[in-house]
Amino acid sequence: MKAKPRGIPVVKKFFRETPEGIEVIASRCSRCGSYFFPVKKVCPHCLDETMEEVPISGKGTLISFSVSYDGLRGIKPPYAFGYVKLKEGFMLFSLLTDCEPFEEKLKIGMPVEMVIEEMGEDFYGNVLYTYKFRPSEDQS
Repeated sequence: MKAKPRGIPVVKKFFRETPEGIEVIASRCSRCGSYFFPVKKVCPHCLDETMEEVPISGKGTLISFSVSYDGLRGIKPPYAFGYVKLKEGFMLFSLLTDCEPFEEKLKIGMPVEMVIEEMGEDFYGNVLYTYKFRPSEDQS
């Protein structure tokens, strides 16, 4: 789930650099235990302000998906994308990877795991990262 950073800044709202690599972070309410992504300063459920930033597990279930045969800028078709419900309880919309042929490898309800990949560079040469999900054998 972690990618090795190349000594460049990352978007602090979504990612955090650690000695082991880059991880995706969420916030967890200290009062009610709810998780939120992106990070929030106040809990939308109980309005408590004691939120802590925590790495997400990256483990989840594929809720829905689609395959596009028409490319977006920077993404070579065909590619798959969908909604993943994470163990923490929230859903993310994401590209799916390592899942071709799509009709054989992707199934609604299947376990998936997060991977972090470089997606390019910004105008200043900083590496930009994204998260994607891939099929997983791990049912935990």
